[in-house]
Amino acid sequence: MALLTKDHGVLRAAVRGARGKSKRAAALQLLTEVSLTYFRREGADLARVDRLEIVASAFDLASRAESAMLLPYLAESALTFVPESEQGGDVYRLVRHVLDALGAGVPAPLAARYFEVWLLRFAGVLPEEDAPPAVRALLGAIRRLPLVALSREAQPPAALDALEDVTREARRNFLGHELKSYRFLSALG
Repeated sequence: MALLTKDHGVLRAAVRGARGKSKRAAALQLLTEVSLTYFRREGADLARVDRLEIVASAFDLASRAESAMLLPYLAESALTFVPESEQGGDVYRLVRHVLDALGAGVPAPLAARYFEVWLLRFAGVLPEEDAPPAVRALLGAIRRLPLVALSREAQPPAALDALEDVTREARRNFLGHELKSYRFLSALG
């Protein structure tokens, strides 16, 4: 199991009792925020989770058609862009911000673009200066506003589509391939 942590980046861990319909299995649902205690021996690949409690569940978002397809993409992106055992606080806060905004009713396509822009900015691979004027204006709004506030302003669909093209190209160039979960985003509409 891979966990994104605030202070230690991506943590690979074994969680005893996490199969089936146990409380621990519920705590390990995709993008559920948990509080945990773990132990890892020096040189070991996997940590052992000792204590695990749910802080915030993503079950409601996973059960809504408009956000369910975005969750695997957020998780795969975060795990791909945060190196193991390096600080992951910025990406952790970004994921939490996007999940909270989705819970507040922000449209999933806008949340996806917002997430991509900030993730690629953190990685230093977003070519903002080469973007068309409508995309540059949208990028400026994304830098200035939290996601819920951004959703209150009308965003031209053409600018969102063009921004998706820019972020997709930057991500593919950086990774050398496309994320497996990207194909689910077409279901966002």
